[in-house]
Amino acid sequence: MASFPIDDDLRLPAEIDASALPDVPEGPPENILLTGATGFLGGFLLADLLSSTGARIHCLVRAESAAEARERLAGQLRARDVPEHHMSRIDVVPGSLAKPRFGLTDKEFSDLSREIDVIYHCGAWVNLLASYPILRGSNVSGALEILRLATRTRRTPVHYISTMGVIPAARTAGTGVSGYCATKWVAEQLVGQAADRGSPTMVHRPGVILADSRTGLVGKSDWFVHLTTASLRAGCAPDHPGLLPVGTVDFTSRAIVDLSLSRRARGQVFHVIDPEPLPFRSYFQGFADAGVDLPLVPFDTWLERLRDLGDEVPRSTLRLAGETLRQMIPAPGQGTAGPTAATAHRAPPVLDSDYFRRMLAFLNRDAVLPAQ
Repeated sequence: MASFPIDDDLRLPAEIDASALPDVPEGPPENILLTGATGFLGGFLLADLLSSTGARIHCLVRAESAAEARERLAGQLRARDVPEHHMSRIDVVPGSLAKPRFGLTDKEFSDLSREIDVIYHCGAWVNLLASYPILRGSNVSGALEILRLATRTRRTPVHYISTMGVIPAARTAGTGVSGYCATKWVAEQLVGQAADRGSPTMVHRPGVILADSRTGLVGKSDWFVHLTTASLRAGCAPDHPGLLPVGTVDFTSRAIVDLSLSRRARGQVFHVIDPEPLPFRSYFQGFADAGVDLPLVPFDTWLERLRDLGDEVPRSTLRLAGETLRQMIPAPGQGTAGPTAATAHRAPPVLDSDYFRRMLAFLNRDAVLPAQ
């Protein structure tokens, strides 16, 4: 990450203070604000919140029109086999995380703050190659606007969806890691300061989010999916010694929702991952067990094979492979100690050969991989 002074970003504005505000009413939430609902994990959170609560879900969506936003949200439900009639419980809030008050008028912002009983902030610009200044507007300023909304008229609980990538960011005070992880680390500091001023908050840190254990659905724009499909196209995988903090997307979403509905867990930070990290080699061995010829080769050989594919592998994927992968995967011995959603609530799905077959079937069905 390029050098960028972040000290000013680490100070929560004085007006964001919940200490003297009234609480939202006790009981199940009637109105939920969800950001990031058009993303991979956010779409699962939308589906799980619809099934686990009776609340109306207000989705902050950046779109040209409310109709376009509703169609994108409907597409998220269809991809997850959620009946279309659930759209009747979804309201669109047109806006952008990068704008003050999300681009709403002052009255609209205040009205929203009075209506919302809880906020799930999953929205972010996820780009492991972009610098901190580029991502700052959406990821840092966006988190500030969420905290501002949560303390505008009453003490609204906030569930902040972070990333395990903040752990190396914390070790280096937010520098020396990807701009994305640095922005998430800074946002966590702001959430922590809001908690010190009376805001009921909870931080959820997913790891590498893997395909849906039930259907094989993947996030096609996800960095790790890009590396996976590039490896499958190249016919080999890197013999990398790292460990992956992982969780399937359905496990990750359900754990976040389960934890969020438990008032006893407020104020805590959860690592929403399988308690056992997945060796990088074992991940690719899963495809081999599913019938794919995918030998492990030295890391540099793998990179060369990816380059040999030419235009089949985007330049951004090559940069991820060569520059970012070493930073994003903890080396053996680097801990991910801390409370985990897996041990607290439910066992994660088994990543057996059938799981990898379902993922392969999805990748082939959606033409993510070339025809065999």
